[in-house]
Amino acid sequence: MASFKNFIPLSSRCLRNGNWGEIKAAELVPGDIIEVKAGDKIPADIRIISSQEMKVDNSSLTGESDALLRTPECTHPDHPLETHNLAFFGTLCKEGQARGVVISTGDKTVIGQIAGLASASKGEQSSLTKEINRFVIAMSCIAFSLGALFFILGFILGYSAVNNIVFAISIIVSNVPEGLLSTLTVAISMAAQRLAVAKVLVKNLDSVETLGCTTVICSDKTGTLTQNRMTVANVWYNNKVRKADNAQKFPKDHKFEYDVTDPNYKALHESAIICSDAFFKETIPTEKLKHLDSIHDEKAKAKAKEKAEREWQKELAGKLWLDRPVMGDASETALVKFFQPIEDITLTRNRYPSLKMADGSLTKMPFNSTNKFAINIVKYPTEESHHCIFIKGAPEKIWELSSFIEYEGKTVPIDDYWRKEFKNVNLYFGKNGERVLGFAKYHLPNEKFRENFVYNVKNVDSFNFPMDKFSFCGLISLIDPPREVVPFSVDKCQSAGIQVIMVTGDQPVTAAAIARKVHIFDSDVKTVNEIAEEKGITIEAAMQYSDAIVVHGDMLTRAMVEDEELPERERGKKLASWLSKPQVVFARTTPAQKLIIVQGCQRLGHTVAVTGDGVNDSPAIKKADIGVAMGITGSDVAKDAADMVLLTDDFSAIVVGVEEGRKIMDNLKKCLVYSMTSNIPEMSPFMAMVIFGFPLPLSTVLVLCIDLGTDMFPGFAMAFEPGELDLMTRKPRGKMDHLFTMKLLTMAYCQQGGLQVLGAFLTYFYIMDDFGVPIWSTFYLNTKPAFMSTKYDPFDPYRYDLGNSRVENKCENLSATPYDVAADEMERIDWLYLRHTGHDIRNVYIECDGKGAVQMTRRFTECMIKQLSPITDQPVCHSTEMLKYAQTSFFFGIVIGQYANLLAVKTKKLSIYYQGFNNYMLPIGLGSELILTFVLAYLLPIQRPFGTRDVIFYHFGFACVPFAIMQLIYDEGRKYMVRNVKPVSKDKPNWW
Repeated sequence: MASFKNFIPLSSRCLRNGNWGEIKAAELVPGDIIEVKAGDKIPADIRIISSQEMKVDNSSLTGESDALLRTPECTHPDHPLETHNLAFFGTLCKEGQARGVVISTGDKTVIGQIAGLASASKGEQSSLTKEINRFVIAMSCIAFSLGALFFILGFILGYSAVNNIVFAISIIVSNVPEGLLSTLTVAISMAAQRLAVAKVLVKNLDSVETLGCTTVICSDKTGTLTQNRMTVANVWYNNKVRKADNAQKFPKDHKFEYDVTDPNYKALHESAIICSDAFFKETIPTEKLKHLDSIHDEKAKAKAKEKAEREWQKELAGKLWLDRPVMGDASETALVKFFQPIEDITLTRNRYPSLKMADGSLTKMPFNSTNKFAINIVKYPTEESHHCIFIKGAPEKIWELSSFIEYEGKTVPIDDYWRKEFKNVNLYFGKNGERVLGFAKYHLPNEKFRENFVYNVKNVDSFNFPMDKFSFCGLISLIDPPREVVPFSVDKCQSAGIQVIMVTGDQPVTAAAIARKVHIFDSDVKTVNEIAEEKGITIEAAMQYSDAIVVHGDMLTRAMVEDEELPERERGKKLASWLSKPQVVFARTTPAQKLIIVQGCQRLGHTVAVTGDGVNDSPAIKKADIGVAMGITGSDVAKDAADMVLLTDDFSAIVVGVEEGRKIMDNLKKCLVYSMTSNIPEMSPFMAMVIFGFPLPLSTVLVLCIDLGTDMFPGFAMAFEPGELDLMTRKPRGKMDHLFTMKLLTMAYCQQGGLQVLGAFLTYFYIMDDFGVPIWSTFYLNTKPAFMSTKYDPFDPYRYDLGNSRVENKCENLSATPYDVAADEMERIDWLYLRHTGHDIRNVYIECDGKGAVQMTRRFTECMIKQLSPITDQPVCHSTEMLKYAQTSFFFGIVIGQYANLLAVKTKKLSIYYQGFNNYMLPIGLGSELILTFVLAYLLPIQRPFGTRDVIFYHFGFACVPFAIMQLIYDEGRKYMVRNVKPVSKDKPNWW
């Protein structure tokens, strides 16, 4: 809240003890009388007691860019922000001077109340944070539940406590998508980097995703949707409205609607420039000289100043007239920027110089609110006149003073036809929210007003020339125009299912006109308000006739008052009915009302983004799900409260943010499916070992190698995946459409994961069979007791003991049924470690046949691959070493399955054919995965600690390839069905 301190002026001129003097602004108290002049910040909320044409800039409070006149008269008793006799703390006095009595200071000022609202508004937790927390809780529950289940099941099946702990840890670890954190970090960082290119500063990284699921954007008008500078919109002369395209913005061959050679246009041009005092500033701005304060040497300072001025002049020469600084009010600034490219305003004014009065002052009267016009008497020689009076001002006033009108090079009398035409065009401009200026001239006849005639323009009562014979030249309409790309951006938001609501302090007519221009309102739609006015019915009765409504701040106030008398559950229904309209504009709103609007949207389940630049926007910005401030026109308060700042004040950058936010959630879901798919082939070996007694197909270490190694790089690459073609045509992610859903779990575990399990186990059985253990012999092989031979006893099928030298005479007892060689000496073979690698399983998995010899308890086949282990230097066939090779191949099989899975998850429902392969990180990720796989399998120093072996080419996991291809084919079919088959209901997802 420290940024609110910038609104406090250092000192103020105050009347104390009958004397005027400078005191600290912080020492002012209610009842003090202060004096304010042009350029001063108002030091407190004051009531005006005398004014000399003082105008204030209330844009930080109301959003209006116009300078507003302050007078002692109370014009709006019920609307403090609109009444003419109040000026507010922190606003700027633009023109004139005034005296006023302090009525509020500190927290009781309007700015102080806004500060209180902003500090009271608690920032909402981002949707991404909520989703990650929800995912962590869900996965923790799943992982620990499965871990506990198999821990207990292990005891039931007779495994040791150590083994059961290892099983439980393995199950838990295999359920954790370790690559998610890196993907999330990179995805958000990449989004922030891309937004930085679009001139968007992201203050809270996780807020980018929130923008992606935004359903409503509450946008300020001034400076956000509009350019915050008055511009000439149209001109009216020769009884025709013509679009006033600026000559500097269009090429010379552009067909302008106005003709600069037309005499009536020339008359309008001359009137506008001669009656205006605005001029282009050539002097260097003071902020570009601030660095000189640190230079103490005078010569060096002078040299640095000269250099700064040269650079400024060079910079100025490269600017369009539209972008050059102007000294003058907003209306006159717009006029000189429009006419300057057509003819230099200095040439125009020098051609027709002002005359001088008796006291030597110029024959000019500036515009004031009482007269509502400005005049300038200039030297303008013609055959019948030496001088000409040019006048500009309020259209009605100038029309009232005119007896004639310029039309097609002639001066014609004003009659009923012209009065009707003037009324219609003035009404047309008003409905479009445009400010209108009228212009006229009167060539003073030389027989009465000779060349040396001395005019008096001190005040209206002293005029010594007629004021009822003017010839009306035309009208010029001004407007704060929309930013050029805003209509397109609003259209794009609407196609993405995002509603754009304008919330402004401006007048309803102006707000509605801008809403039509930026496509918030359809161009041909009548608002509820217009229909109510036409039919003479209430707003409530007219609600059914239109989808567009302009809600005045007074309507909102009355609704809140009515709500206070209602039960809690019935409150806010009127606001909800307004917000349910697809096209909504709020006009003449206060800061507190903006906050109410945001809360109303959130109560309806919307994810709300608020854009704004003024202090008045800060409470709503902070309360919103994501707050967006303007970088150029935005106040420090708004920037502090916001999650991101548009450095160019360009609303279209929000669309980029929405796209990036959606891309983040898409890529996170893809990463989750990719990472979680391998959970099933990681968990299933432990389940198979516990339930079916297989020698463990995948070791705990290799599970970690997948989660923290091979899956990391491709998962990381998903953060760079470009957005899908339909990204900005989907509806926003709803609050119930979570990151972790049953649909995602089914996709990862049951569909892609299921196919990977089949392929990996086929690889496992294939390797075991090649080394002499057929598939049916693997069942309960891990739990089957064995009679251990002396190490390295060779298998001999022709010996009674099959080569097990420890059998001796333990089977001499005859029996009708087989029996254990020695029940107290039977033990389980250690398949996981190297303890029993020197034993041939064919002469340890034995039993007495009851005839004095032994027989194998399992059927083993001939070894298909003759291979020596690099770790034990012993044959792999019929030894526990074969499991290491089977585990390595199982590991290879999962990697191959994940290759196919990565390609499958590149799109959610579009075919991979349309998405293409534009992700440059994807081949890097896949290549890294392959390299790491080979390093783990073939680098000898790694083989022992990781339990991997140098599998031959045929054991690379090729048994998984058909299932990997099946994964891709199945997923393309699934996507086709999703695109073409409707789900059963809205709430039930399409499970294809």
